[in-house]
Amino acid sequence: MISVTVVALTSLLYFGILFGVAYYADRQRKRGHSLIDNPSVYSLSLAVYCTSWTFYGSVGRAATTGIDFLAIYLGPTLIAFSWWFLLRKIVRISKEQNIASIADFVSSRYGKSSLLGAIVTVFAVLGIMPYIALQLKAVARTFDLLVYPLVTSGSAMHVLPKFDLHFDSALVVAVILGIFGIIFGARRLDTSERHDGLVAAIALESVVKIIAFVAAGLFVTYGLFDGFADIFHDFLTRFPERSYLLRLGTGENSYAHWLSMTIISMMAIMFLPRQFHIMVIENCREEHIRSAMWRFPAYMVVINLFVIPIALGGLLLANGDTHNADFFVITLPLQYGQPWLALLVFLGGFSASAGMVMVSSVALSTMILNHLLIPIILKLHTGAKDLSVLLINLKRVGIIAVIFLGYLYYRLLGESAALVNIGLISFVAATQFAPAVIGGLYWRQATRRGATIGLILGFIVWFYTLLVPSFVQSGWMDASIVEQGLWGLSLLKPTELFGLNGFDLWTHALFWTMFVNLGSYLTISLLTTPSTEELEQVHKFVDVFKPAAITSERTRITKAPTIIEFVDLMAKFIGIKSAHAAISYYLGDREIDEKGGLSEQELPELKRFTELTLAGSVGAAPARIIVDKYLSARGSHMEDVFDLFGSVNISRTASREQLSVLYDAARVIASGKELQLILDEILEIFTDQFKFDLCVIR
Repeated sequence: MISVTVVALTSLLYFGILFGVAYYADRQRKRGHSLIDNPSVYSLSLAVYCTSWTFYGSVGRAATTGIDFLAIYLGPTLIAFSWWFLLRKIVRISKEQNIASIADFVSSRYGKSSLLGAIVTVFAVLGIMPYIALQLKAVARTFDLLVYPLVTSGSAMHVLPKFDLHFDSALVVAVILGIFGIIFGARRLDTSERHDGLVAAIALESVVKIIAFVAAGLFVTYGLFDGFADIFHDFLTRFPERSYLLRLGTGENSYAHWLSMTIISMMAIMFLPRQFHIMVIENCREEHIRSAMWRFPAYMVVINLFVIPIALGGLLLANGDTHNADFFVITLPLQYGQPWLALLVFLGGFSASAGMVMVSSVALSTMILNHLLIPIILKLHTGAKDLSVLLINLKRVGIIAVIFLGYLYYRLLGESAALVNIGLISFVAATQFAPAVIGGLYWRQATRRGATIGLILGFIVWFYTLLVPSFVQSGWMDASIVEQGLWGLSLLKPTELFGLNGFDLWTHALFWTMFVNLGSYLTISLLTTPSTEELEQVHKFVDVFKPAAITSERTRITKAPTIIEFVDLMAKFIGIKSAHAAISYYLGDREIDEKGGLSEQELPELKRFTELTLAGSVGAAPARIIVDKYLSARGSHMEDVFDLFGSVNISRTASREQLSVLYDAARVIASGKELQLILDEILEIFTDQFKFDLCVIR
């Protein structure tokens, strides 16, 4: 054991280093030099994928179920080869649309739907909250392993609490991580801006955790044994009945299980909220993706190199007991006289947990603010002139709330079995976003209704096939629902839904969730028609690498606001300073008329710019609602100027009578200044083409 004082002070010193690195990174960005604008830093930040489940759980899984843990890292390695096409497309879209989260991405693709954004947010919170609890549990458990005496009972090593510390390590960690997230993840409301300090800290943590794990692996492999060959030979000699742990196609290492784990992990690396945030929102340059395509898989290889040796070595030294298998990586150094190595391992595991909690809390709080709270604020019709302070404080409260909900989940479940496989449960939850995201990137016919119903049904099946059995195992629910099925119907058994048996829990859940989710998405999309709002977004997503010229001259705003009114609108949500900076950047060398406005042709573009600017702070769907509601309140609206004439085809031999018909039609739909505007546009278009005399046309 190590004294509480040493562990606490070392942890606080490590926190101080992280704060220092994050602060320095933020300062450097203000000076115009970004530390994270580097391919190595970007690749290391992606390793936030490796949480305490990787650091501790992989060893435990290798010791109990075998090499199936490798599929969790095989999936990300395989999909990394597609990143230049898939991830780069997502990054390009997100930068052009000021996307702030995966919920924002999905809602933007399907017509900037507020409902769809809210659904994704709720499901993301439900799916990730237990995963945060798992990280806090890992920190608390390993802290106890370090500071409490260890005793041997039979062949296994256990914690013996001989004294009461009155110290809740999980709560302390939750508080510190919440403060860190607020300082470096919620300093500004514009979530489309990069958080250099947060990303730099995550990259440093990735370095610490790989060093710590490799150090423990070298100690076990070459300190306690004579290398890889010695460990494998001793294990197969002493435990030949457990040779299945090293083979595929047997027990829990079935080919179906491997395929399922690979697919689940491929989707998790892309669509877990923390991964989307780091990979997409915090990306500095698309070129960094090309480097990450080999650097990140290399990281996966190195950090998994010693998983099996540590697992087998732990089994050999514990005489085959798997009771403490999850923590072999820290208990073996403690047991064999290397407390400082154990302390390093603790810091590595802490880094793995802290990185996940910090990024997840920032990502989820952004989603909660943009898609749950702001729609409520807008419905209240608040008359406040500046909501930016309220919004940034709500985001900060959201970070604390997310972390403490995870802490509450951990405390309620304690050591129950519901947390054992919670990492994979969250992975399957993230997989439910795949059809809506990938389909939206490549399929024009995809509709909002298809995505919405697919997500809802997919998460219902996810809850029933994974969380219900988990709650039954933990004692929260009656076991009869698993044994007999819902309402006593055997076809509704959560683990054998509709009679599908012979598969493990994860393969069964993946099949049914994807069958329902993807099937509904495809079927309903084919049976429904995209709305006008959805069609506007299709090209921006599907054809993002083939941008089309914006035909702003085809639209105008009636009763158009002045520039200062647009500034006031932005200032209400992002602050007056940010609003003035944004409009100054937009105007550039544009000319402003004596009334403080722009030309009719440029006002629709200003409207789009205002909406895009707001999207970076409040999300795409709320931004559209804010601008449209503002224009509607003052009697303004967008209208197509040339829709009447778009279907008229006039050849070079057209007669004056044909143009007269066009003139009369214009007079019917407009009057006064509007008529003059339309006529001027007619003249500008047709005079050059037909060389008519202006006086004759008038």
